[in-house]
Amino acid sequence: MHFSTSFALFATASASFSGVATFNDYAAQSNTVCGPKVGVSGTYGAAAGDLSPDIWSGDKCSGSIDYSLCDGQNPFSGYEGPACPTTTCGECWTVCNTGGYDGASVGGVGNCITVDIIDACPSESAYNFCKTDVPADERCGSSSTNALDIDESAYEALTGTSWSSSSPNLLISIDSASC
Repeated sequence: MHFSTSFALFATASASFSGVATFNDYAAQSNTVCGPKVGVSGTYGAAAGDLSPDIWSGDKCSGSIDYSLCDGQNPFSGYEGPACPTTTCGECWTVCNTGGYDGASVGGVGNCITVDIIDACPSESAYNFCKTDVPADERCGSSSTNALDIDESAYEALTGTSWSSSSPNLLISIDSASC
């Protein structure tokens, strides 16, 4: 009985989760929930979706979905989004490329990086719920998928090619890591 309990705890501690990676230019963004990524060499900045069941800790970001903030497919300029707790700030995760989203062809399957959580993807942000032309499970923060929005500079490390606006999002595996 004791052996089974120990084994179950070990299996849980080493669990790997699946998810979707989107990409963002965090170098150009000054208003991240946790502030700018600093001092963690070899890691990439990332935002966790506030509904991501396995990677988000703490309460969901506070706010409300207000479709009046949308202008077609895009949020109105000036929308600042909901406030988010900082409980996930500074957590690190190992992220591995498991393929292109929706069957897209990408290189580097099996490549892994470490990300440092510096921001949040609020499900109630217009940047998520207004993008109706993007599938819900491919938007950071808009579904219960384990979603990470990773700095664009990580795309090359994961796929072997530079990121561009036409680059496909990635399917990923996610494991806890040390910063």
